Amino acid sequence: MAPPLNIIVINSKKNEDFNDKHRRLIAKIAPICIAYDFHLTLANFQINDTALNFAKEIAPATSIGSSGEKLINLAQKGKLLITDLPLGTNFGKVIICTSKPNKDKSSDIKIIAELSQKNKIALIFGTDEIRNKNINKLLENSDYHCDISKKNIKLELDTEIGAIASIIHKIRTT
Repeated sequence: MAPPLNIIVINSKKNEDFNDKHRRLIAKIAPICIAYDFHLTLANFQINDTALNFAKEIAPATSIGSSGEKLINLAQKGKLLITDLPLGTNFGKVIICTSKPNKDKSSDIKIIAELSQKNKIALIFGTDEIRNKNINKLLENSDYHCDISKKNIKLELDTEIGAIASIIHKIRTT
């Protein structure tokens, strides 16, 4: 059986309060995690609650993901984690998903999908905008960088996550 896959979404604006944009993004990502069997970690989102209570609180405020039920389902299965930076070391191989990859760490999605067959991996999203000490350290200490477009084209976060999750799932199940 392949190790778990982790999607880690980072709010690089740590001092920013949790807002409607965040709520919509998370509501869009939860069904992707359910569909492709990923865990979801939210880092630096100013959420001061348990994952399940948080999911139950925001679920009624969205029409995405079966009115938030997918997020609740993810939390009930223990596949939703809320944390701050710096990240712990228990996420496995760290892959920064970015339109601005470091050429020395750049890797193709096929290689990452194959790596995920035998290794726990963490796909990190949200590091392209604001870079602070924690983000810079995460970028520096990552194992790989992946530009899904292969053209340095910045995609919307939910689009990028959906594309990467779909490709990895397809490669892992064939």
